[in-house]
Amino acid sequence: MAPDPRLRALLGDWTGTEELFPTAWTDAGSARGALSIEAGPDGILIDYVEARDGAEGAPLVAHAVIAGEGFWWFDTYGFTPAAPGTAVWEDDALLLDRRSDRGRTVTRLRVQGDRLLLELDTAVPADAEPAPLVRGTYARQAEQS
Repeated sequence: MAPDPRLRALLGDWTGTEELFPTAWTDAGSARGALSIEAGPDGILIDYVEARDGAEGAPLVAHAVIAGEGFWWFDTYGFTPAAPGTAVWEDDALLLDRRSDRGRTVTRLRVQGDRLLLELDTAVPADAEPAPLVRGTYARQAEQS
């Protein structure tokens, strides 16, 4: 089980809607997102699927590993992390920060009541000021028996 009680609050299956902000490569839009968060060795494992509204083709599928203060992200865009990012608590939010030659992403996960809130910002280049990329609000799904 995830050792930190704050991590335990994130565990479960979550589905919801996402606001997508424009980038140099994509237009603004909306999406449906699903996260499955399970306990992992010294942390949590996250499986994530994002289906952009109105888009054709396969959704974005990702897997994240948070262990101790390390953070690794793997997705169907295909970029393998050269080094781990960091995972730290900032007030009541889990702050996931990763950098690469392609830029920087900063993700905040926060549980508020029965909702999981996600804020994902990106910076290109990595030392630029991060700008909003995704804002998601997800509801915890009832456990299946």
